[in-house]
Amino acid sequence: MLNVNRAGVELFGFCSKQELLGLGNVCALFCDPEAGREFQRRLEVEGVLKEFEAALRKKDGTVFCAAITAALLPSEDGSVSWEGVLRDITGLKKLQTAYLEVEKQNKQLSESERRVRELNRHVLDMLMIMSHDIRGPLVSIGATLKLLMRGSFGRMDESVWNTVADLMARVRNLVAIAEDCLGSAHSVEGALCDKRELIDLRQDIIDPVLDEMSNEIEELRITIDNRLGAIPAGTIPISSEMTWLKAVFRNLFKNAIKYGGKCCTIAFGFEDHGGFYRLNVYNSGLPIPEEHRDRLFTKYSHIDDGVERKDGFGMGLYLIRELVRKHEGDMWYEPRRNGSDFIFILPKKSV
Repeated sequence: MLNVNRAGVELFGFCSKQELLGLGNVCALFCDPEAGREFQRRLEVEGVLKEFEAALRKKDGTVFCAAITAALLPSEDGSVSWEGVLRDITGLKKLQTAYLEVEKQNKQLSESERRVRELNRHVLDMLMIMSHDIRGPLVSIGATLKLLMRGSFGRMDESVWNTVADLMARVRNLVAIAEDCLGSAHSVEGALCDKRELIDLRQDIIDPVLDEMSNEIEELRITIDNRLGAIPAGTIPISSEMTWLKAVFRNLFKNAIKYGGKCCTIAFGFEDHGGFYRLNVYNSGLPIPEEHRDRLFTKYSHIDDGVERKDGFGMGLYLIRELVRKHEGDMWYEPRRNGSDFIFILPKKSV
């Protein structure tokens, strides 16, 4: 070496410039002498080298990664030397290694996410197919049981009639579960968000759902009141689909029965606000405590005020509000002096 600056002396950990210049060969600074010889060969052939990376060794044996940029310098007497700049890029290499590792992890996560999405899509497809295939036979069984109860195939004694009535109630519950699964799966997929139907809200939605729960309503001596808002006769255009909307009312009525309790009053209403419909399901009894209301529509929420709400609201309210929002509506809770009111709105769109 002919010369070195003070920064180079400090970088290699030598005490003085003379000590560093006393090395017999520049290649002694390379951890692998062959890398030093490769550097010199390439420089002689190419004349200029940019960012040549190599592992260099300090005086105390510490190794660091360096990038060398150098150029040949022919002199008038015919001798050839070179000069250049050396940078410690150890930190940069660590960052690059970390970046490559993060990139690898991101690719793995992306692939994992793709597989999960694909699996979810298959699960939803299977759920929709299964729900659809199960619902059809159940509806047929229910129709046959209804004919039996009406005496279409002959009279039955009371014990047989009660057994058939119990089977009818169980079939209704199974149909309701199948419709919930079918409607939820369709809504998650977004397949029905653009579908428009003419729906008779009372006849197509509310009455069938209340009919499913008639035994429980009768056992608990619950009063059903629809005076909160008169539902118009006939059909109304609504941006929804019957199976999905039944799932929403089914969940709200189940909650009303569960948390209203014995001898409560359940009411439902309908209002036309021009650009949207406002619907609600009310139950009498104690309103939900204020400290629990912010968790009503969250996942896995559990409401326990020490009185009657021992099982919490689980996923039901969270899911149906998400489905309402997928249909450009919204849902919320309003406490009443003597009860609870769950309200949701749906946009009015022409069919």
